[in-house]
Amino acid sequence: MIGTIREFARRHATILIGLFSVAFFSYQIGRLLRAERLITGGELSLPLDDSFIYLQYARAIAAGHPFVYTPGNGATTGATSLLWPFLLLPTHMAHLGPTVAIAWALALGAMALVASVFLIARLGRMLAGTAGMLIAAALFLGNPFLLWGYMSGMEIGLYATVLLAALVLYLREREQGVFPRLRWLLFLLAMSRPEGAVLSGVLGLVMAYDRWRAVRSGSLPRFWSPWILLPFAAAAFPFLVNLAISGAIESTSSQAKSIFAEPHPDIRRRFLLDSPKVWLSIVKSYLSWLQLEPGAIMVPRYWIPSALVLVSFVVFSFLPRRRPWADGRVMLFLFPAAVLVDSLPVAWSVHFYRYQQGFCPVVLACLAAGIARAATLAWIRLPRPIGAPLAVLIVIVPLWAWSPNATDGYDRVVQFYGHNCENILHQQVKVGRWIDRNLPRGAVVGMNDAGAIAYYGNRHTVDMLGLTTEGFALAYRSGIGCMFEKLRRLPQGRLPTYFAIYPEWFPYLKSSGVLGPEIFRAHLGYNTICGEDDKVVYPANWIDVTPADSLVLPHPEIAAARRSDAFDLAWLDDEKNHAWKAYGYEYDEKRATWKSRPSVLLRDVLRQYAYADRPTRPITDAGRKVFGWERFRLSATPGKDATLIMRSDAWYASRLFVKVDGKAAGMWTIARSETAWVEPAFHIPGALIARERPEIEIRREDPRDGGDYAPFHYWLYQ
Repeated sequence: MIGTIREFARRHATILIGLFSVAFFSYQIGRLLRAERLITGGELSLPLDDSFIYLQYARAIAAGHPFVYTPGNGATTGATSLLWPFLLLPTHMAHLGPTVAIAWALALGAMALVASVFLIARLGRMLAGTAGMLIAAALFLGNPFLLWGYMSGMEIGLYATVLLAALVLYLREREQGVFPRLRWLLFLLAMSRPEGAVLSGVLGLVMAYDRWRAVRSGSLPRFWSPWILLPFAAAAFPFLVNLAISGAIESTSSQAKSIFAEPHPDIRRRFLLDSPKVWLSIVKSYLSWLQLEPGAIMVPRYWIPSALVLVSFVVFSFLPRRRPWADGRVMLFLFPAAVLVDSLPVAWSVHFYRYQQGFCPVVLACLAAGIARAATLAWIRLPRPIGAPLAVLIVIVPLWAWSPNATDGYDRVVQFYGHNCENILHQQVKVGRWIDRNLPRGAVVGMNDAGAIAYYGNRHTVDMLGLTTEGFALAYRSGIGCMFEKLRRLPQGRLPTYFAIYPEWFPYLKSSGVLGPEIFRAHLGYNTICGEDDKVVYPANWIDVTPADSLVLPHPEIAAARRSDAFDLAWLDDEKNHAWKAYGYEYDEKRATWKSRPSVLLRDVLRQYAYADRPTRPITDAGRKVFGWERFRLSATPGKDATLIMRSDAWYASRLFVKVDGKAAGMWTIARSETAWVEPAFHIPGALIARERPEIEIRREDPRDGGDYAPFHYWLYQ
């Protein structure tokens, strides 16, 4: 009888794993949903606002305008996964409402969990036999953070499942070097996440090598075949879609988050210099089971056995020469590529390391294979009295070390998930529902957190962070002033009439006068996932913005002159048209001194001030802080005297050296102003204007004194 049961278990291990996995995840998902409903008061929600971005894009597809987030917006690629919104489409095609749409997203996550267990078990078996299969399934089931990720309503489960399927197919097809199914599956991998596109390219290189190896062994007649290019076509496909839709190879969501899209050169350089530290931290997060203490400190109980087991996996990928398992060295190429691409978001470590969760099952498969390979060799190669207990020890010790994840870890994640859903429900969803009930149908809502507010609010939206509204990612990341200049130039039908924002995220916007009196607030008493405790709704007030482009004070020196050019700082298009750049010296905190080499320093500012002679009518304008000097070009008539006028807040008194095409034009002295706009003027002799687009340089007397001057607008009259 025992022998029969053992034989059945051996022959039908996959079925038994599947049945146990379904039962286990049914129990854990039941706990998850029960905790959520208890904490939310009985309503279904999702733990991330970004999840609702996908739901809104799915609704847009159902409405017949794919990639257009809400009516009035241009086409954007704020859905980082091209494939996920289409999987969310059925409930929106049937108009079943938000609750059913959320339930469908959760159902897809649950199906991905079960599919991933099957695939990781199969991958474990290929990498290390039956023991590898059982351990791989156990490690996946024992990781509570994957439950959170797969059930977040995001594409994490889709990406992880397709990646596991791709690796299974790769190991099956590599010996022949043809890859008849994998080469097509890579298109799904690339469309599931940008990381999948990068890994498709890496797999394409490995597949080309395997084909070359098959040709050398005589299994294939020739190396070249057109299908060799398919993995690279798959890798390029999502970026080409981005280019066709939004005009950039990066998705609009990546433009809002990626270090490569950082517009400040000094900050981007700092990010890039810190990248090795980030790579190390990501490796640590994998070793420590997605759990790091503050300062990227690993948990010894988790990382020590993880490191030893991964070393075992690597060693036994090369030794012994005749190995009874599939060659898994492809993981050695995929892992650094995954770490590299996971480091690109500025906030790479958020939400239980959600950017790392998609690749985490592959790491778990490597851990399982490392344990099983070492245990198998101990069992086979050593005398049984030594090998048997050693093999048991090799298996038991790391599993025991990691076991708190399967007990306390699940309890913590279940409670955290419930509170996350409650936060989203009682902040973003609450604001969206209030907007739907109370604001005019034609209202345009400027917002951050573009998901649930748009999904439940059913109004035209402007995403000021730029994930779902074209052109705003660069403006927002350039600074609040640049975002303001972009915002105020929207056409009348697109200009926000209301704002639903975190006030703390938009410094100076409140004091600028653009925000009217608060009309609604959603407050969180216990915030676990939202950006701030309070989401506030304001009416928009644009009355003091309109005259910002014109001179206000009298200027008798230009009474008989005509305007040759005008230049609005912090408006990125105008800065580009006038070739504007600002320079300064960074302060070296470590050496407590100014750096010797200047760099491009781009800092913006947003102010609302009155003029001294009209104190009751303030004007809101955005500008730039110049710490050292600035250069720009203006259109002018050669040989004709000119007057250059600056609008400034004159926060500091300034002595500025002015040059025109490298020739000194004189000293420009600007007195300090007491919270009022000033419009100082500077005379440029016509003899210095030798061409139609002269370069103007304005330099502070001492660029290393820590001060600055702030031009908001320039006008040139001749």
